[in-house]
Amino acid sequence: MKTKKQRIVTILLSAIVIVGMAFLLNLIVGSSKAEISKAESPNEIKETSPAVSETEQQAQKVQFNNKIAEYDGLTMEVLSITSSGNDAIVEVLWELKDSRDWKINNAVLEIDSQAYSYAGFDLVEGLFHYADGTACKIDMQKTPQEDDCSSEFLQETPYRVDRLTFANVPDDFLNRSIQLRILGLTAFPSESEYCKVLNIEHIQKTMQDDFPGLELECFQEDGFQGYRIKESSPYAQDEKALALLSDHAVKALFGNMAGIWKFDLTAD
Repeated sequence: MKTKKQRIVTILLSAIVIVGMAFLLNLIVGSSKAEISKAESPNEIKETSPAVSETEQQAQKVQFNNKIAEYDGLTMEVLSITSSGNDAIVEVLWELKDSRDWKINNAVLEIDSQAYSYAGFDLVEGLFHYADGTACKIDMQKTPQEDDCSSEFLQETPYRVDRLTFANVPDDFLNRSIQLRILGLTAFPSESEYCKVLNIEHIQKTMQDDFPGLELECFQEDGFQGYRIKESSPYAQDEKALALLSDHAVKALFGNMAGIWKFDLTAD
């Protein structure tokens, strides 16, 4: 009887060992498959998500020749248009009508007759004549940025080159109908150029015919700019002198010009 029971126990133990070994073998095989799967997964991602080529990453640019428009004696020329992200960048060269700090403040880009608003500009370079009789060339792409000033530049036509930005345009807009309309200019000085553009010495000399001994001053510091009659001057509180000074200053500093310079930038 004991022998029979021992045999049964032996059989049961053997069965348990066999089942255990089968389970352990299956676990090892499954783990190996998982490791293989993990090792292969990066290759699978690379194949389904190829890297963007350098050509695709570069901005698309179209350059122009002879895209020129004139209005009221002022000439503008479009040099190029570039697709940069969600923006259209139009590079424009245009003449400056006088020594004031003129800027393009109103422009519209139409793509397939849909208007896209003007988001702003960046100065690329320019030749500027100032009211004090000086002239300087500025190139924003040079490092470090230094003004190149010479009286010889007064013999050349003043100009500036700006990059005009139009936001949220279609990705493929360069393949569509494109019309650019520049509609207005405005003149106002930057903080750093305020007194140079105003040229208070010229205004003082002009006013001294009516107000002998008049002394004026211009200031630009700590974010504040302005002009005034010096307190030591006998005309410091003279209403006529103050009014005339204001008229001269406004004409020297500020200006507006409406117009229409129209360009067809559709690809040939």
